[in-house]
Amino acid sequence: MNKKLMALAVASAIAAPTVAMAQSSTVQIGGSLTVMYYLHDPKNPGGAGKKGDIMEGSEPEMFIRGEEKLGGGLSAWFQCASSFDLWGATGDGFCTRNSALGFKGNWGNLFFGNWDQPQKLVYNQARGAFSGTNALYGGTANLLFGGSASGVANPVQTIGTSPVAGGATGASTTMSANAERFYRRQARSLNYHSPSWGGFNVKGSFSSGTEHTGLGTSPLNPRLFGLSGEYSSGPLYVGLGYELHQDWNPGNATVGTAATAYNGGDDTNWSLVAVYTFGGNIRLSGVYSKSEYDVTNSTNMDVNGYAVYLDWRVAGPHTVRFQFGQVDDPSGSTTVTVGPYIPGTSALDGGAKVFGVNYEYAFSKRTAGLIGYNVVDNDAGAKFSLGKSAATLGGKQQAMGIAVKHRF
Repeated sequence: MNKKLMALAVASAIAAPTVAMAQSSTVQIGGSLTVMYYLHDPKNPGGAGKKGDIMEGSEPEMFIRGEEKLGGGLSAWFQCASSFDLWGATGDGFCTRNSALGFKGNWGNLFFGNWDQPQKLVYNQARGAFSGTNALYGGTANLLFGGSASGVANPVQTIGTSPVAGGATGASTTMSANAERFYRRQARSLNYHSPSWGGFNVKGSFSSGTEHTGLGTSPLNPRLFGLSGEYSSGPLYVGLGYELHQDWNPGNATVGTAATAYNGGDDTNWSLVAVYTFGGNIRLSGVYSKSEYDVTNSTNMDVNGYAVYLDWRVAGPHTVRFQFGQVDDPSGSTTVTVGPYIPGTSALDGGAKVFGVNYEYAFSKRTAGLIGYNVVDNDAGAKFSLGKSAATLGGKQQAMGIAVKHRF
């Protein structure tokens, strides 16, 4: 055989697998940016907090994702999504948004990493374009779930020796500030998302016990479990989400070996969501949320709330959106504050309301601008905020301004 032809044949044989592999894998880069500029007015009793204009982003990210076909309908995939804040001041780090490595096929999607939990994904179906916690057009997640916790794992509890009830020596524990929040992106989690079976699907998740290595002799073993069931058909969506925080110690109680020391408990949230779209132009959605906390061995707290959202595409690029959310007075036997929830009394109710409205104009499928107004109104015994300044009991915070959103 001619030497040149032989060399070409060998080179082709070597290159062929490489070409085939390159065709079976893909990598994408994309993301989103939101810029908000608004006036924030705390309106706290006594004048606490400062009124002023604020410029910031909301959930900005850049992602890299890829998938490789392994044959037999099986694929390996990855995603690394990172904060992409224009101000460069968030400090969120790399791969701190939805990021994972997994396998998927006709049987579903199994993956490991840092991901939005099933209960959060169900709630997101209700809120639509209203962001969960930002000041200009969010806030309902603060009331219903105690706020947002993104890219965080089980609560790391600082352990040391200290006296506990009964004079014994045990372990003292301190919860991280955002631990008991049920609107979560959970780090170090194992997740499964099923395929759709005639419109039905399920999602499940549990967190790694990595933090157990720092708990010493503490009887607590913090772990998270999440589960959801959803049905979607045409204009109708119905979803039920559940999340369990095991041994997360929401009341920051002292733990140890004494009979009266805190020895663990379960904190749960149930969320029921329904969405219906009328004529393709009016989207009405609602959520009911119920949270229960084991604050001590013998006391608990219950928190109930709801929210409704209306998205009306008036014509062409013009859309008007409304939101209303309410959390009732916390009930139960505890007198301990859990996150933003303050046990109510007959004199000081602990509930609050959020109301928001905005007009959105779609410049294209990727770019939109909006004008918005948002307000949280506290009962006399509550101090929920929009996240920009501390609230005082009975305060009323509001924000009004503009935003531009772009996906790439």
